[in-house]
Amino acid sequence: MRDGAVWEGRDGTAVVPAAGVWRRRGRSGLVGPSGRLVRWGALAAAVVLAASAVPAGAQSTDPPEDSMTDPPPAADDASLSSLSLSGVDFGGFSGEVLVYAANVAGDVPVTTVTATAANSAAEVSILADDADTETDGHQVGLIRGRNWVRVSVTSADGMVQQQYEVMVVRDPGEALSRNADADIGIHGDPPQDGWAYFKGVWGINDRLMLIGHGGSPQIREACTIQSYDLATGLQLDPRLLDDPFLPGCSPFPTLNAVVNGAWSDGEIVWVSYLHQKVIRAYNLETGAFLPERAISTSKAKSGSQLLRGVWSDGETIWVAENYALKVFAFDLGTGERRPDADIALETGADRVDAGLAERYKIFGLWSDGKTMWVGEGWAASQIFPGPNRIWAYDLETGARKSDLDIPDPLGTNSTAYDGANMAGFWSDGTTLWVSETRYSESIRAFNMPANALLAWLRLSDADIPFSADRFEYSVRVPLEVSRVTLSAAAAFSDSEVSFSVADADAEVGGVQVDLAEGLNTVVVTSANGGDTRTYTVRINRADPPPPPVPFSAELSSLAVSGAELTFSADQLIYEAEVAADVESVTVSAVAADERASVTVLPADADPVADAHQVSLSVGANVVTITVRAGEEILTYTVVLTRPAGTGDDSDDAVGGESDSDGDGGEGPVSLQKEEPEELAAAEQRSESGSESESGSESESESESESGSESGSEFDGSEPVGPALTAGFEGVPDAHSGAGSDVVVRVRFSEPLAVSYVTMRDGGGVFVQSPHRVVRAKRVEGRSDLWDITVRVGDDRRLSVTVFKGSGCDGEHAVCTADGRPVSEAAQVFIEGPSS
Repeated sequence: MRDGAVWEGRDGTAVVPAAGVWRRRGRSGLVGPSGRLVRWGALAAAVVLAASAVPAGAQSTDPPEDSMTDPPPAADDASLSSLSLSGVDFGGFSGEVLVYAANVAGDVPVTTVTATAANSAAEVSILADDADTETDGHQVGLIRGRNWVRVSVTSADGMVQQQYEVMVVRDPGEALSRNADADIGIHGDPPQDGWAYFKGVWGINDRLMLIGHGGSPQIREACTIQSYDLATGLQLDPRLLDDPFLPGCSPFPTLNAVVNGAWSDGEIVWVSYLHQKVIRAYNLETGAFLPERAISTSKAKSGSQLLRGVWSDGETIWVAENYALKVFAFDLGTGERRPDADIALETGADRVDAGLAERYKIFGLWSDGKTMWVGEGWAASQIFPGPNRIWAYDLETGARKSDLDIPDPLGTNSTAYDGANMAGFWSDGTTLWVSETRYSESIRAFNMPANALLAWLRLSDADIPFSADRFEYSVRVPLEVSRVTLSAAAAFSDSEVSFSVADADAEVGGVQVDLAEGLNTVVVTSANGGDTRTYTVRINRADPPPPPVPFSAELSSLAVSGAELTFSADQLIYEAEVAADVESVTVSAVAADERASVTVLPADADPVADAHQVSLSVGANVVTITVRAGEEILTYTVVLTRPAGTGDDSDDAVGGESDSDGDGGEGPVSLQKEEPEELAAAEQRSESGSESESGSESESESESESGSESGSEFDGSEPVGPALTAGFEGVPDAHSGAGSDVVVRVRFSEPLAVSYVTMRDGGGVFVQSPHRVVRAKRVEGRSDLWDITVRVGDDRRLSVTVFKGSGCDGEHAVCTADGRPVSEAAQVFIEGPSS
């Protein structure tokens, strides 16, 4: 058995690590024959053959004397001149073709590998132990199902390694019988508490993918996807699901975060969760949550749902529902219901209390495209599991196919505490892997019944996310690639595999396909008796697509009626004055990127009109224009000052003093006039003091109102001294979203003659709505250093701004005692969860 910690050879000896740089067709890098990381390449050959060492029975490869005048092989040549496997016909060999595939009958348990390097000074490594050291040559044992026979060559100068691979599929043994040699070891030492199991099980290429949940810190939790190399059994790097539904990635983060099933097309993985009426979708590479690809199951059945296994053919996705005893179908692209494709699960007399939903269990789905297997059973509880089996149904009609049932798939019907039920299962056509609902050291393997599935399909120069149950693939190869090789092996040796295109080089294993520019379609057909399967590979030979045009969050134009603005896309802050009789202005903002969205605040005062109208109060009015393009966000800020006219009341000015008694409570929204209801609520809070946030500070701060800092001592003469500037310190990278508080420190170059009320309520520091400043506090009593607390209004990015002052006569002017206002504006941005 292969376990998850050490790869052992067939005789139990450990494989020795090797190092080197892999090269594929002249391209260097840590890649294998398919262009991906050679995980198995870090596992060394147990036997390293000098290229000149010829196994017994093999002919000498020494060149004849008349060829000695040919140029010697290059020192960096890491190719083979010959490769053969006894009893295995994988077609002719070429040093330029790295991947081959073959089928052998079940009575071929071992093959002798013979490999010779083109450069006699190179080293040849067979990446498997010698299964029979008493027999001449290097023997590799073949288990039932897929076998990877890999040979690496290290160049004479030690700088290049190249790997050749032959996929040998040996016929399974008795249908549905155990195949312990193909078990995949999981976990490590048994955990001391809790349990762990994987209900989401699927496969891609040479990997078995798992997702589940555990009740022990030793087990990876519900927010990770694990994968195991099917060739070695080694665990690969887990991938984290990035989803707010899985907070903290802790075991059982919420009851409803228990995974019950998963299926992937190689790019996206769909996951079903306990009591969730949605199949959530994630990017398989990054783990990012993809809400737009999620499938809502609420239309399938009203009330609570218990979603179980998930499987798809790429067009329709099926999910089992435990309470309904049914497999529901949905369109994978649109999420619409497909009731015509539902499968009603059979209820029979052999099912004890089958009508009790809480006792009846469903444990996963898998299909070969014609038959749907449903893991079903009866269990009084997780502690006392009952008998279970994998039941077979016709995928098209929903009819039972009892001759294909898999009874007792775990080899036990135990009712003891350490018994188990099924959790999830998946097959590559030759082998079926089944996980358990209790702690187990392995995912158990079983032999599949005869079928026409492909167990292996590999394309040179491009990766395809092959799985035996996936029949459509689309890939792109560079324009300079005019020929590719397709290697295929059936799940059973008596299957006939054919290709829809001619083999451009019949002397070499695999099918060489000469590509035209543009789209090339290759159909691979596998037939076994009356069963026929068709796999379609679409190969686009073209220049790589141009890189996506980067998003731009800049404006191309910005104008405000009645105000003079000199616009520049890279200038974010503007100040202008309008006439005293201007009660509203029209804001016109156009994004440079047509993919961008533009939001103007305050809200449109006249939604009926085409343009965005902003009502103005006397004094400073702040207008923000936020541009969003992809992940890029820019906020432009325009401060419009409307002077007081005859009869105007300055107390109506935006940012004016609230009726707060100075207790540090929540004042009006900075730079934006409060609605009457909000203002009344703010006044009530201020009077009661119930939401005071400054504690004992409020008394000391209130006292300052009557002190020397209650206003400017400027006597009207021309101010003398350096310009007053402002800057930010200790700015956090991000805030925690709506309702949270964030503190920003502002440092002025000179002490200010200003109260904390002015700083808090609109005179000093500004934030755009719906955020607001709720507290301003001097640091260590200094009037040049302030801590500003902002109450976050939503999950977007917020900006904090200190504007350039226009004078010191205003009620909320921020100036030095001798009348110097802020000379240059300063602004910072704090990202939010949604940005």
